[in-house]
Amino acid sequence: MSRPTWCARWLPALCGVVLLSAVGPAWAQQPPAPPKPFGPDWAMFAGYDVFVKKGCGQCHAVRGVGGTIGPDLARVRTEAGFYELGAALWNHLPLMGARMRQEGRERPTLSARDVSNLLAFLFTAQYADESGDARAGERLYAAKGCVRCHGPGGRGGDGGPALAALRRANSPVLVATAMWNHGPRMAEAMRARGIPRPTFTGRELVDVIAYVVQAGPRPEAAETVQVVPGTPERGEKLFVEKQCAACHALGGKGGTVGPALGRAHHVSLTQFAGAMWNHGPAMWARMKERGIAAPQLSGQDTADLVAYLYTTHYFDHTAGSATRGRLLVQGKGCLGCHSVRGKGGTVSADFATSTAVGSAASVIAAMWNHSRAMEEKAARQGVKLPVLSGAELADVARYLGSLAPRPR
Repeated sequence: MSRPTWCARWLPALCGVVLLSAVGPAWAQQPPAPPKPFGPDWAMFAGYDVFVKKGCGQCHAVRGVGGTIGPDLARVRTEAGFYELGAALWNHLPLMGARMRQEGRERPTLSARDVSNLLAFLFTAQYADESGDARAGERLYAAKGCVRCHGPGGRGGDGGPALAALRRANSPVLVATAMWNHGPRMAEAMRARGIPRPTFTGRELVDVIAYVVQAGPRPEAAETVQVVPGTPERGEKLFVEKQCAACHALGGKGGTVGPALGRAHHVSLTQFAGAMWNHGPAMWARMKERGIAAPQLSGQDTADLVAYLYTTHYFDHTAGSATRGRLLVQGKGCLGCHSVRGKGGTVSADFATSTAVGSAASVIAAMWNHSRAMEEKAARQGVKLPVLSGAELADVARYLGSLAPRPR
């Protein structure tokens, strides 16, 4: 499938892009800096090129487009960051390798840059605003009490405005943001009328939005209101400017009044907006106590803030531990084949002199590129390849990088 066709089907829904940049310097000098998963320009989709050119799409789909032999890589919901994705790539190699041999497919070679960009692409592909179910939304619209104020299909009702403008939105996040901005006034109106304030779980909010956008009256203005891809850089600035940091900590920095944010927010835009709505009353009360005005957000603000929260854990295990890595290399049986400065196995390369351990990305690339040989050697020896977690991969990569000769 050509790039334009592929992009046209799912790229407009993807609120994030991959930043094209070189793999960082060797671990021996400083921790590497693989590309972050988001960037300022949709076109910088280096990982997509890797996905296509290396034939990943022959077996895997991304958002329903591609092969069906393997899972859809955008719909494998995990708390994945760079190291978790790298570990998953390694852990599934025996199964992938067997299926590729069965299908008569050659295993492509990956460079460290390929790995960095591919993992960033896969991480970004999981971040999107999803499409809702309008039928389910219609039922929820009535059950949650929305119909009592806004009328059937959002046409206006007893005390609530018509929701015609929402049909101009190109993203559900615009609707969710409007709910946040009007939340305090809506809460007061509901209390005055004795209407319980609804909460939303899972996909409920996006389903309600799908119904309102589909069934609501058409606005007079035809121009669509746009949300462009969110970027963490803008979100980080907004996090401070909107005083989110006064109450919430992120990456160990910030207030302690509210819960710490980050890893738990590896969710879609609308799911996050639903969480904001649910916690609105408690947040507004604490803000009032501290003399902080509830911030007004644009749809773009929300997209940027969520992009920032979404990416904070991407390099969670960047530091790693060389000490833990050394113990893992011993405990996982790596030295049955490999050696370190001449001590260990003689089947495969000495880690201390290998040119493939300069960065975490190069380690993952080497593991991928040599996987078939490793699988065959492991089979002859009657052993299984070790399974790694993301944290363990970070530790191993840190240790192997520490073995590289230091510049004189």
